[in-house]
Amino acid sequence: MTGQVLYGINNIYTVEVEDRELECRIKGKVLNQRKNSYNPLAVGDFVSVQEDEYSQNQGWITGRNRRSNCFERWNKKKKSPQIIAANVDLFIIISSAGSPPFRPRFVDRMLVCAEIGGIQPLIILNKYDLGLDEQAEKRLEYFKQIGYEVLYCSALSGLGIEKLSGGMDGKTVLFAGQSGVGKSSLLNRLDPSLNLKVGEISAKYDRGVHTTNYAIMVSVKNSYRVIDTPGIRELYIPSIEPGDLRFFFKEFITLQKECAYQSCVHISEPDCAVKKALEQAKINGDRYKAYVDMYDDLTQRQKNAYE
Repeated sequence: MTGQVLYGINNIYTVEVEDRELECRIKGKVLNQRKNSYNPLAVGDFVSVQEDEYSQNQGWITGRNRRSNCFERWNKKKKSPQIIAANVDLFIIISSAGSPPFRPRFVDRMLVCAEIGGIQPLIILNKYDLGLDEQAEKRLEYFKQIGYEVLYCSALSGLGIEKLSGGMDGKTVLFAGQSGVGKSSLLNRLDPSLNLKVGEISAKYDRGVHTTNYAIMVSVKNSYRVIDTPGIRELYIPSIEPGDLRFFFKEFITLQKECAYQSCVHISEPDCAVKKALEQAKINGDRYKAYVDMYDDLTQRQKNAYE
C-alpha cells in the first residue's frame, strides 16, 4: 500500500493510508537517504506501507517514493541536512509586522530554501493591523519587484484571509516562519475547528514561544492541506556549493551574463554587474548583505568539513 506521512515522533510515523491512519515504524534499512541525513522521513513523504497482520492500525514502512520537492535546512547542532517537509505545492513564508518585528533577512533565507527545494513561495506579512514602518514596507515592495508574491494579512481582523484561503484551494501547503509570527492563529482563522494552541510572545526577546513541537499535516475545511511547522529561531540554508548560491537570488540571474567573468560570485570580482547594480541602488543593499552572510557561512561550513 502507498500512504503519506502526516507526522513523526521518535521514529514512529503516523501514515495516512486510503481512509485511515496507521502507526508505522521503518522496516530495516530500506530507505534510500543521503549519508549523515538528520531524518529518514519528513511530513508529506509518500511511502510504501506493509500492514502488521498481528496489530490493528499498525504497520511497517518499507520504502519511500521519490520526492517532487522538499524544504530542507542545515541542522547546525547535528551538522547534517534536515528535511522539514516534502511534496509541497506552495511554501508560505510567514512573517509579522510586529511582536515579533519584521525580519527581512530571515525571509531571505526562507526564499533561498524555497528556491533550492524547488517550491513556489508566497510571503505572508501577518499582524498588518499593527502597522509597518517605511523601511519594512520598502523591503516588501522589493520582494514584489523581483518577482515574489506578498500578501498582507491579519489573523485578528481577517484581512487577507479570504484571498489566502482561495490561493491554497486543492493544494498541499507548507506554513513556516519564526516563533510568534502567528502561524497557528492564521490556521485557526482559516478553520476555527482546528483549535490550535496559540503561544504568547516572550517580552524579554520580543520573540514567540514554541506552540507546535513537530511538523504535522492537517486538513483545512476538506479543501486543502497544511503542513504546520514549529517556529524557527535560526535558519541555516542547505550545504550547497558557495558558488551556486548566486543562482538562488532572482535579481542576480539576469545580471550574471553582464559580469566580466561567468564564474563571478558577486563578492570581490572586478567588473561585476551585480556590484554595479548595487551601487546604483537597483539591488537592495540589505538583501545583498544577506547574500554575503549566507555565502560566508557556506564557505566556512565547507572549510570545516575538510578539516
